[in-house]
Amino acid sequence: MSRSKSGWLAGGLTRQLPCRVADAVRRSVWIRLGRPTAVILAWVCWLALSQTGRAEPLSELLSALPASVEDISESLARQMGQRAATLDAWAAEQWWPEDEPGEIIATVRLLVETKAQVDDALDRMIGLRVELADHGNPTQQRHQVQTYLASTAQLIDLSGRLRHRLSEVLEAAAYFLDDQPDFFHRLLELLIEQRVDVGAVVMAYMLIDPPEDSGRPGYSPAEKHLALQLINVTQQADMIPVVAEFVRQERHPGLVVIGAELLRRLGLPQKPRLPLDPRLPETPIQAGEVGEILEAIDASRLSDALRDVRSDLLEWLDQRERRGIVGDVYRLGTLRLRAGDWLLMRNPSPYNLFTDLSPGWFTHVGVVAIEEGEDGIRRFVIVELPERVPRIPAIPVDAYLARTLHFVFVRHEDPQAGQRMGEAAATIIGNEAQFDLTFQTRRVRELDGQPLQEALIHTYCAGLLLICAQHAQLPRESLFPITETAAGGQMVENLERLGLSIGEDFVSPTGALFSPRLVIVGSREPMYDPSREVQQAIYDHFARRMIQRPLSPSPDLGQQLRQKLAEISQDTPWLARALARAAHVSERTDLEAAARAAAVIETLDEIAEGQLNAFAEASYAILTDPLTDQGETPDAPQRADRVRELQQQHARLFQAWADRRISVRDVRMALVDYYIQRGCQQLDTRFFSDRSSEPEHPASP
Repeated sequence: MSRSKSGWLAGGLTRQLPCRVADAVRRSVWIRLGRPTAVILAWVCWLALSQTGRAEPLSELLSALPASVEDISESLARQMGQRAATLDAWAAEQWWPEDEPGEIIATVRLLVETKAQVDDALDRMIGLRVELADHGNPTQQRHQVQTYLASTAQLIDLSGRLRHRLSEVLEAAAYFLDDQPDFFHRLLELLIEQRVDVGAVVMAYMLIDPPEDSGRPGYSPAEKHLALQLINVTQQADMIPVVAEFVRQERHPGLVVIGAELLRRLGLPQKPRLPLDPRLPETPIQAGEVGEILEAIDASRLSDALRDVRSDLLEWLDQRERRGIVGDVYRLGTLRLRAGDWLLMRNPSPYNLFTDLSPGWFTHVGVVAIEEGEDGIRRFVIVELPERVPRIPAIPVDAYLARTLHFVFVRHEDPQAGQRMGEAAATIIGNEAQFDLTFQTRRVRELDGQPLQEALIHTYCAGLLLICAQHAQLPRESLFPITETAAGGQMVENLERLGLSIGEDFVSPTGALFSPRLVIVGSREPMYDPSREVQQAIYDHFARRMIQRPLSPSPDLGQQLRQKLAEISQDTPWLARALARAAHVSERTDLEAAARAAAVIETLDEIAEGQLNAFAEASYAILTDPLTDQGETPDAPQRADRVRELQQQHARLFQAWADRRISVRDVRMALVDYYIQRGCQQLDTRFFSDRSSEPEHPASP
């Protein structure tokens, strides 16, 4: 009986996992083997439109890459963008002739090798970063840096798109080869040999047996061992929730020990800090629970080698449970982190185009520190300065990264300097924090030579990096060699309307990228997400409009009331305290300026997230058969009605898909364009145009 063609697989792995694991899977843009069977079968109908072939667009793209800083130019960047789009389209067309399993393996290998070459090219591009800081006069340098950021961002996006495409192909390959064991094993061996990380994500469903009442067989111990091998060689911390669930459910004692050892190698989650933060994801598993599972195993059923592994694990787990992380290095997936490492993060944000160092790659920062809590547990944590906190928080690294989409860790080349920066970050945990809406760094200089214990940390996110660098006696210019100012046009005036400004000696998370003293020590590989593409495009449109047109904040009645209360609170201390507590900010914050900024940013977020959700809903409605995938839930009729409503709204697109005249990618691109345009029009109407002349909504594709 076929396993991957069962209702269990078609229903999706995330439906079989506990909520804590399923949430982690969805948050990390994980396993898509839950793609409805209707979509996979629709791909079969579309095979005639697709074929495998040599990656000629790849060689064309590689020929357009700059070999040195001197080669970076606008014309070359345009060529890169065009050829990256061509390669993306080519990858979307790669499939296999029906009933030829050998061609399935060949197609997967072709896409794996293509992506590997693109990633190598991306690594070479990123390697040019430190040469840009000292290249040319300031005007020429700034233009060249902007071109570099934009062109390298195109490669990052292409890598994410190829990973997304490879994920889709692997899902279908697993589906088609499941009842052909020889070819299925060849697929697994290829993924292990090439260390295909997204392959581990896709094939992880093999570890979880279907429900007992399903009548469907699970995979054999030998097959599960191959899946564990794949996870081991790719070393992705994102796989911890699935491996944790496997250790809980698996009945084969040898595989349970292997799974527990794999958890240690991937980075067993740290014990949460107390008090528990409800905003953080629940820890997938902890040392105590793994120890209990191993203790329950009858050691006589294990081989001599696995008995030794189990014994060593039990000793290690006991130490982890009592003391936490021992040593100066924290292992999490492929990461080997040390105190003082800088975390540069990229999440959807409107701020990437606010300065002349754009497009920015990173929007927020953190610093790795070692903290020993009141419970005696030693933890590696991320210290950060969010916009809305009254005190400096610290979050265990594994919990923090579980909610972060794209990140890079950098480390100072001098180990002692890194250690001092880590000490500074640990010292200020719990200090009073005031986020600086004027983005000044002079307040950081005022802390030079002063004790950090209990000091007011009045700066913004990247200013936290400067505090740590200053404590380590590192000159700012060595870590942020390129100066930044507000973007041109009307950006300065529009920021003033929001109560914001770009201060003197401003530094951004992206600025650290160009330091020759900072070495990249780890990152999360990007994964394309069309919903996020919609969201980020709307944010980028807002930033471009901030440069091009005057901003009209246009607060609603509730926002006007909040601004009025903030204004009154300037002379009413008790009201200021109450508003600050309600907003989770320092009582020292300029509440009037914060209220003005929030009135715009909140509405911007509502528009961007609204179109993100609308895209996801429409994509589901068009690509999924509502009669076969609604399930027996109380709201199924309402959801089916909503699906039909969206199919009518996008009638031409839905019909073209139903007739198999277009591909999944065509549907996705049409909907992405539609919801980006709709969100941009809403922004223009609300903030950048005469509201009496509201533009029409875009025509449905």
